[in-house]
Amino acid sequence: MTSIIDTAASNTDVVKAFFAATYAAEYDRAFADYARPEFTWTVSSADERLRAAIPWAGYPHVGRDGYINLTKMLFSEFEPLSFETERYFDAGDAVFAQGHFVFRHRVTGKIAETDWLARFDMRDRRIAGGQFYENTYAVATARS
Repeated sequence: MTSIIDTAASNTDVVKAFFAATYAAEYDRAFADYARPEFTWTVSSADERLRAAIPWAGYPHVGRDGYINLTKMLFSEFEPLSFETERYFDAGDAVFAQGHFVFRHRVTGKIAETDWLARFDMRDRRIAGGQFYENTYAVATARS
């Protein structure tokens, strides 16, 4: 498959393709085709207290290994039932995506449902990093 970066793709196109590859469990391709080596991603806010409730939240995930570790932690615990992106906002060197997800915890069977917002920091039509905002209470509650 040819990388979207080889075309005249917009930053929004890159983010859409990154989501598509991630939710197709093509993590290596998602990172190689759409992310920069220094990729740094934080789920929720940078707050160490979040890690007690959600192991992948509250600190930065850096580089390919950080991205792969984040996706493995998240998807080993949660089955995505629905992940919808409702809107994208291109802000030049950032893309904001807004949506809604419904995940089921693989052990407890509980549902985590929340609206979400993600900020993608863009550099040379690749994702340099960003932050994902969600209802962390809903996610933590589904884990217990």
